[in-house]
Amino acid sequence: MKSTHTFSISFFLKKDKAKNGKAPLFVRITVDGSFTDISTKKKVEMALWNQSAQTLTGKGVEEQMIREKIRLLSNEINNAYNELRYENKSLTAESIKARTEGLDKEQCTLNFLMNYHNVELASLIEPGTLKNYFSTERFLQEFLINKKKVKDIYLDKIDHKFITDFGIYMLKRVPDKGQKVCGNNTLMKHMERLKKIFGIALKNGWTMSQPFLHFERKMIHKDRDCLDEKELDRIREVSGLKRGEMIVRDLFVFCCLTGLAYCDMTCFSKEHLVKDADGEFWIEMTRKKNRNFTQRKFHVLLLPEALSIIEKYKNNPWLIKNDRIFPLFSNTAVNRYLKTIAKEARIKKPITFHWARHTFATTVTLENGVPMESVSHMLGHASIRTTQIYSQVKKKKVLGDMSRLRQKLNRELLDDV
Repeated sequence: MKSTHTFSISFFLKKDKAKNGKAPLFVRITVDGSFTDISTKKKVEMALWNQSAQTLTGKGVEEQMIREKIRLLSNEINNAYNELRYENKSLTAESIKARTEGLDKEQCTLNFLMNYHNVELASLIEPGTLKNYFSTERFLQEFLINKKKVKDIYLDKIDHKFITDFGIYMLKRVPDKGQKVCGNNTLMKHMERLKKIFGIALKNGWTMSQPFLHFERKMIHKDRDCLDEKELDRIREVSGLKRGEMIVRDLFVFCCLTGLAYCDMTCFSKEHLVKDADGEFWIEMTRKKNRNFTQRKFHVLLLPEALSIIEKYKNNPWLIKNDRIFPLFSNTAVNRYLKTIAKEARIKKPITFHWARHTFATTVTLENGVPMESVSHMLGHASIRTTQIYSQVKKKKVLGDMSRLRQKLNRELLDDV
């Protein structure tokens, strides 16, 4: 391919930067009279440099390494020039420099990756889960601007130090109004999301960086908050509630008796109620973490009180028309109503709707002798180890088990006497 451009390369010393008889070696790329320089990142003895021959004298190891560097860099610049000509792209000193340094090729950035996950893959992710990814994205952008002084960063530039610095930033960050201080477990959730998204970049060949290669996930396991039997009774017995509060109270109690989470309630319809051959009513649903990926079917036998709550709303015209079981409220509204209900029930704990699921797992089932395996299935857990986090039941259950053992041993002792 014939070129109408003038092109040359020339190595030279920057003598104004000389120190102790050595000066940094640069190469100048000139195209059509315009030029740009690239540092070789080498310093050369000025007395050994031959400018006209574009080389240096001397037979030492260092001189041999510099001569090899000159040869390799000359080849790279010439190859860049030829590639750009063949691709019919802009031929300038800057474009050749960019191609030589690998900066003209499209590189994937963190903002691009987050947008790809949160927008392009949004249909595969449950709304509640997606909301958490948007939160992680917001904190990452804040970290880039406040600490790295940039708005975006190439994925190949993200290393273990980057995620360590992000972790330190989050733990020291002063929360916005209405936010909680970022604790260890919250930070681990942000790290898990970022790690998952990086996995997508690796699979797509967008980066070779693996900043999480030596990352250790350290969760601090805490007892799950729930209501005890007396507190649940007080919730049931609260009177004088407004209509919306009364509905939320019924929904909360229903979930205490079934283990349904708020996200389950949002899609709970008549198709999920199944009557077996013995006339028993069951909830049969599928818990979803990621649409089309994690789907786990679970079954819950409806207790009489749960059935009576369903019966209470069966004649509601709107529910009949829309094939729903219960009226719906936003998660924010539900938790706001619950605060009022808890206050009326003389409960000082910071109740959220998710407490209903915890209460089902502990107060309603495990503490009443329902086996862990059954509880795990009803909660839709993939592993029984997930169910075992409801550890606060252990002391009361151990007390009951050991009391029965003590009674048995006492009876055997009396029989022997």
